[in-house]
Amino acid sequence: MLTYYITEEVTREGMMTIDEAPERAKGVVAFADTMGVTVEEFFFCTSHFDFIMKVTAESEEAVAAFCMAVRKSGNVTAKMTRAYTPEAWGGIVRRLP
Repeated sequence: MLTYYITEEVTREGMMTIDEAPERAKGVVAFADTMGVTVEEFFFCTSHFDFIMKVTAESEEAVAAFCMAVRKSGNVTAKMTRAYTPEAWGGIVRRLP
């Protein structure tokens, strides 16, 4: 399984209905499952991002499609970042010439 972090920022449209965000978050988690993405953790934030999700999936394409679908709602912007375990990161570094 591949691990990603998806960071989201609320748009102006999303801010108009921010009181619905906790309920929408439940729907996002359920929707992720239908796209082959598992939301491992979901956080509401008060800093650079409004939401952060730790997700896992079998393919990067599944996460990219999920991220695009979330953005399509118009309530948030979303960016995905691939995350590696220390062991996997070490393997990457060992491949350097």
